[in-house]
Amino acid sequence: MKRQLFGPGGDKSGAVAATVGLSLFALGAAGGIAFDFARPATLDTEMQTAADQAALAAATQLDKEPGAIARATAAAQGLLANQTLLANDNNAANMSINVPTVLFYATKADAEAANATNCPTANAIAPGATGADAAAKFVCVRTMDRVANYALTPIAAAFRSNDVSAMAVAGLGSAICKIPPLLMCNPQEDDGGLSPNIKN
Repeated sequence: MKRQLFGPGGDKSGAVAATVGLSLFALGAAGGIAFDFARPATLDTEMQTAADQAALAAATQLDKEPGAIARATAAAQGLLANQTLLANDNNAANMSINVPTVLFYATKADAEAANATNCPTANAIAPGATGADAAAKFVCVRTMDRVANYALTPIAAAFRSNDVSAMAVAGLGSAICKIPPLLMCNPQEDDGGLSPNIKN
């Protein structure tokens, strides 16, 4: 019995196999690109979390008392053990995220301006200066640079991400406290409001 392979009524079984086989290369490449380019984005999240935690830790020590800047710097750099799971740059810090830059400012505007420009020393309070501990109200921290090396997209010399670092600003503000909430009432009170109206 002869089978007709081509033409009308021909045997078309297995015709999709070639298309699927070729598309697997494109699907694998797309998966590799997605995996590699998600690494820097997630690394950026890890770095920003570390910067936020370091800034908050430092801000808790800004109480205007002597030694506040030293305590805040120590808190930012050593209170929390922040680690990265995605940086694979063979950095000497291994998995740790260090916070080498910790600067203090007297006003929120100066601290936010510093955050927008990589925490420069301009307008920063010099530690040890007269009245520095009392003047420091805000802190700007910047993490070290880390890199995520790409694993699955060695094309166009894209073997690594750009340097990834993060900055954060924090400070202690004032708030109204010890003020009782308004409009609290006891539905069981009598009309006079002097004693509860207890009914059996």
